[in-house]
Amino acid sequence: MSASSEMQIRRTATSPRSTASSKLTPSSLSPNNDSRHVEPILYSEVAVRFNENSLEQCRTSVSALSGCVAGILGLTSYKGFLFYGFSMLFLSFLIYMYIRNEYRKFFTSLNHVFINGFFNGLLTYVLFWTFLYGMVHVY
Repeated sequence: MSASSEMQIRRTATSPRSTASSKLTPSSLSPNNDSRHVEPILYSEVAVRFNENSLEQCRTSVSALSGCVAGILGLTSYKGFLFYGFSMLFLSFLIYMYIRNEYRKFFTSLNHVFINGFFNGLLTYVLFWTFLYGMVHVY
């Protein structure tokens, strides 16, 4: 099976329902008798790792690209770091807009899209930022 076909595996609970149990009685309406069953969601570990790895590659690529742009534009000091924060936030927003409310199909929580890996591309960003700044503005 490929990784794209293993995105999510759901366990379906089979509960036998008879016609006699479908009748409402006063005792079945009490708050102590909760008949709802919450189905657990099972994730494929391979698919989750693949999705997180893809997100990390996107973040690294955008870090390098935004570092090049910041270096060419000549951003210095806090303006460069704010540009990095804006570019990572913009990437997270684009990914969220692409997957919309179906993030549970791809990640275990929404934190993986917005928070996890935010600072992982910072060294790549600084490397490209300082290299291009030196090439364009110093030499």
